[in-house]
Amino acid sequence: MARGASDMPAGVRPLTVGDPVVIGRYLLLGRLGTGGMGVVYLAEHPQGGLVALKTPHAVHLNDATLRARFAEEVAFSRRLVPFCTAAVVEDGTDRDRPYLVTEYIPGPALSQVVLDRGPLTPDLAYGVALGVAAALVAVHEAGLVHRDLKPGNVLLSPKGPHVIDFGIARDVDTAGALTQAGQVMGSPGWVAPERLTGGPALPSSDVFAWGCLVAFTATGHHPFGGGEPDVLTRRILFEAPRIDGVPALLRPAVAAALAKEPADRPKAADLLRALLAAGGVAEPWDLRRAVEDVLAKTWTPVPHTGGHERLAEEMERSGPRRRRAQSGA
Repeated sequence: MARGASDMPAGVRPLTVGDPVVIGRYLLLGRLGTGGMGVVYLAEHPQGGLVALKTPHAVHLNDATLRARFAEEVAFSRRLVPFCTAAVVEDGTDRDRPYLVTEYIPGPALSQVVLDRGPLTPDLAYGVALGVAAALVAVHEAGLVHRDLKPGNVLLSPKGPHVIDFGIARDVDTAGALTQAGQVMGSPGWVAPERLTGGPALPSSDVFAWGCLVAFTATGHHPFGGGEPDVLTRRILFEAPRIDGVPALLRPAVAAALAKEPADRPKAADLLRALLAAGGVAEPWDLRRAVEDVLAKTWTPVPHTGGHERLAEEMERSGPRRRRAQSGA
């Protein structure tokens, strides 16, 4: 049964002129977000309940490169065993329009929460650090690199943080065949030093982004400051991060994650174990169960403040997430 506007979850924007009403067997209810390549809709599952449905913009349906990217995103999402990520429900094609249906994760984006409320309390910052590290473990175990880990791609659900958006993820063993030469896919400020100088995206590159994200979560500021992308790039390459405001419980892990050299950073699984140990869980036999238990005891739902709406507007302004590779200074 279709829902009225008053029944919609917080942050869902209305459908606009030109939006389809049905894709596949899913009734579309509103927009969760939009970016340079596609739109994410809130949809109703035919058997009841809500899901998120992602599909390319209509103008890109004849773009072979973007269709290939979307097909990769579908394949990569299916490889993941859900662990603080959204589970895949199904994928398909409706009259030449491909789509991907995933679990709907209610809750605001981390970026919007920090913008509206300031840095998270130490206990919530620990929960974000733990949950996002858990998501990276799942991503890297699947043989993938996320490549766009940032606060806008972390949703704070009532049960804990979830990492979303695998639109520019890649196979760790595959060269970026769908990326033009001389470009670095990602969001300025959240890209690791080795990628800024033309190196490949590695699992350790995601770990660097994790360090930036946790510092931002705990302090309300990016550890390398703000400003124009070129200024931020120079700081990431040559300056030490500012993490004095990060809680002592998280600071050693953040400092290690922000090492300039990829080989000096811990693996996501080692980060996760260190975080669990810092929280009093030593040598867990099952990492997933340990994370679930800790979040169940410590996580507090964050009030929704319309983050999806503002995040969608930000995505519309930003367009595709890419920047030219920097050769150094």
